[in-house]
Amino acid sequence: MRLARRRFLQLTVSAAALPALPPDEARAAPAVPLKAAIENPSFEWFFLLVDAGKEQGIWTKHGLDLQFTPAAGSAAQLRERVDAGIKLGIVNTAEVLLARSNGTAVKIVASYFGETTARIFVAASGPLKTGTDLDGKRVGIVATTHTSYRTVRFMNRKLGINAEPVPLGRLPDNVAALSAGRIDAFYSAEGAALALVDSGSLRVLLPLSDLYPKPYAAVSVWITEDLINDDPGLAGNFVTATLETVGYLKANLGYASSLYVKRTKAPQDVADRAIASLNQVLTASGRGSGHDLVAAVAGNWQFTVESGAVPAGTTVRIEDAVDTRFLPPER
Repeated sequence: MRLARRRFLQLTVSAAALPALPPDEARAAPAVPLKAAIENPSFEWFFLLVDAGKEQGIWTKHGLDLQFTPAAGSAAQLRERVDAGIKLGIVNTAEVLLARSNGTAVKIVASYFGETTARIFVAASGPLKTGTDLDGKRVGIVATTHTSYRTVRFMNRKLGINAEPVPLGRLPDNVAALSAGRIDAFYSAEGAALALVDSGSLRVLLPLSDLYPKPYAAVSVWITEDLINDDPGLAGNFVTATLETVGYLKANLGYASSLYVKRTKAPQDVADRAIASLNQVLTASGRGSGHDLVAAVAGNWQFTVESGAVPAGTTVRIEDAVDTRFLPPER
């Protein structure tokens, strides 16, 4: 009987528990084994959370024994994660809303990455000077399922131009294509691109935050509705641990930079530049770029709709798609 009770406590958290445990109770909480769709070796706003949370013991401090699985790169992949039994993770905000519009029962519970860090880059010595100069030009993007594709379509509508998105993959692939003259510009949200600006290889043509709606929620924490309803304590602990990890990274930029080097093998100056850029948009409040998570998520949905990523007439009630109960009080 005693053994059965111990196993029950290891695998569940009472649904009557508070959304987020106080620190002392969190340290004493039994670790709950579960899968979290966070892992992504390409982008620092994913892998830094995984690595810092592990090394600093933040996940386990809040009673979480996480097995990190690949983060969803699209709404379709998010649905695949949920169908496979994964109930929480981190993803670009638009993918949660698109998944909900197709019937996947997931909610946004925090946004730790507010304004976009994405920019349109061109060759430093190239002729393009403004965003409107991209009319008729080829713009490198990550993939047609990625936010970068929607960005080019949004930019076309916003600026009244007709740029062509060209799927190429990550930053090195886009830099190579630009150098070879196969594209005229490219999209990147990676801080490493700014190091190439510093070295004189690239130039920022357009910071996309100048075009995107405000407030904005670029990357968010998602949790399935059934987990929120069945185990709000566990859901709250995941949000609390995620935001605590973000706060730790912001307070320890040198440490964050060392994690970046360890993951990417990048030179220290590149790591420092990437971390400085990311630090400007990370927020431990979980509310995106403003003070209201619902408004920030609505800004992302506005971008998604205006990019033409959803059929005309598609609606998502943002108030139903967002659950703010697990956010820390505003300071």
